[in-house]
Order: sequence, then C-alpha cells, then structure tokens
Amino acid sequence: MKEPNVGVIGLGAMGLPMAKNLLRKGFNVTVFDVRDEPLRTLESLGARVAGSPRDLGAASSIVLTSLPSSKQVEDVVLGRYGLIDGMAKGGVIADTSTIEPAVSRRLAGECAKKGISMIDAPVSGGTVGAEKGTLSIMVGGEKDTVERCMDVLRAIGVNIYHVGDTGSGQIFKLINNMLVAVNLVGVSEALVLGRKAGVNPDLLYNVIRTSAGNSWALEQKLPKMASGDFAPGFRVWLQHKDLALAMSLASQMGVALPITSLAYQMYESAKAMGLEDLDHSAVFKVLQKLSGMLSS
Repeated sequence: MKEPNVGVIGLGAMGLPMAKNLLRKGFNVTVFDVRDEPLRTLESLGARVAGSPRDLGAASSIVLTSLPSSKQVEDVVLGRYGLIDGMAKGGVIADTSTIEPAVSRRLAGECAKKGISMIDAPVSGGTVGAEKGTLSIMVGGEKDTVERCMDVLRAIGVNIYHVGDTGSGQIFKLINNMLVAVNLVGVSEALVLGRKAGVNPDLLYNVIRTSAGNSWALEQKLPKMASGDFAPGFRVWLQHKDLALAMSLASQMGVALPITSLAYQMYESAKAMGLEDLDHSAVFKVLQKLSGMLSS
C-alpha cells in the first residue's frame, strides 16, 4: 500500500531533488532543513514546511533523511526536537545519508525502543541521478520494513537492492565510494600524463572509453576535468569523509587498504589546497600541482 505522507530532512544537492521527485509522484511531502531557500522552493511546489524534525515526524509515516555526517543524522533522530519524539509507533526512518554502519545499527536500536523502524538506504548516482530519479539505493534493514518503503524508494531510484540487515547498506555504499575515489585518482593521473605527453584530451577520452581502461569516473568526469569544470556535484570534503569511514571500517575488520589509503591522502591534499568545496574530480588539481602544471 502506498504511504502518502512522506517527510524529507536535509535538502541539499541530493535531498532537494529527491523531495521534488516525491512531489511529482503524488506523495504528500513535508520538509525540514536549516536553510530557508530550499524550504521556500519546495513549499512553492506544494510541500508542507515543518518547524523541526519532531514536527515533521508527527506528520509523516515514512521519513527520508539526507545529511552529511553521522553526527547530523544522530542529532536529527535523537536530539532535541528529534524525529524519535514526533513519529508515531509504526513509523519508518529511511536514512539515505552515508554514515558509519555502527551508527546506523545503534540508531535503529534506539528507534526500536519507541516502536519506530529505521533502515539505512544510502544512494549512488550523483546529483544527476537524484534529479532524474534514477539513483541506485543500497538498503539495509528488516525485509518487511524495506518492502513497506519500496513505493517511496522507487520514486527516487531505479536500482534498489536489499543487501542485508541494518548497517549493510552503509557497508555497500562505503565500498562503492572507495572505488569511485580510487578510480578518480587513476583518471587524474591518466589525464595529467596524457597532457604532459601532448595527447589531445578529447581523443584520449574517446579511445579509452571504448577500451579496457574505461570506468564510470572516466566517462562522467574526464571531459569536465579536461575543460576545467569542477562545479560541485559530490564535493571533495564529502569524498574525503567517506574514505575515512571506509578506512575506519577496514581497520575494525583487520583489512589492509593500501590503494584506498593513498587515495585518502590525495583528498587530504585537495582539502589542504583549499579545494574542499569543488567537485571530487578536483583531485586532478593535486596531480597537476605535483607534476608542475599548476603554479599555485
């Protein structure tokens, strides 16, 4: 049965277009964010604006959260005027953020004490996927709860995978973002070497994208990198944060990640260069600097 009353908390690059897609699909949508601009935008499209996560929870049977960090998700769920104080028993929180798996499990446990279910449903596909409603979603949680959320999830994504118990979605997402970062560093090295060798970047792109060296990172990012377009989709600081989470998980599991560790240092360098708010493909600038192609 379709759940008509849906809340969305966190109306940034991903949450705003997700909320728009829910409105287009006919859901009654209530929204909350600390910034006024996206609230006004969604209000003009028919959304109801809540004054706090608690008020939003009281108006919603399913709530999507899309927030940058574990702490912010925790604050929204358990903090003062939090979701847990507003939602009725039987409500569901679907967290689309990328956070620590252990935090997802702990929050789900706290929600369960109040009769509220919580699943982790991190998304992949970038701002383009969020706008088009074509995100991939990796869901961890109880099967019945996941099934109840499927209409909502299908409004924002097309590839929806139930990957295991609570926290499993976060593990899959961290592995995904780890691979994205490693690939972006590789594409950056390829483009820097090609430029130093006098290769036409358009020709390089066309040749490699039909060869064994192709990847999502190359197809989606190399043309923009070559043209100097680093307008943010997924920002450097978010990629850095997710790599730190992946490395923390690996440490807990006793797993060596030498290549990921190097990618993490590259993003650490990007932050040190003041690139943290550019697109994560701006790691290319770190390689340019190291190769004597940037003066500052």
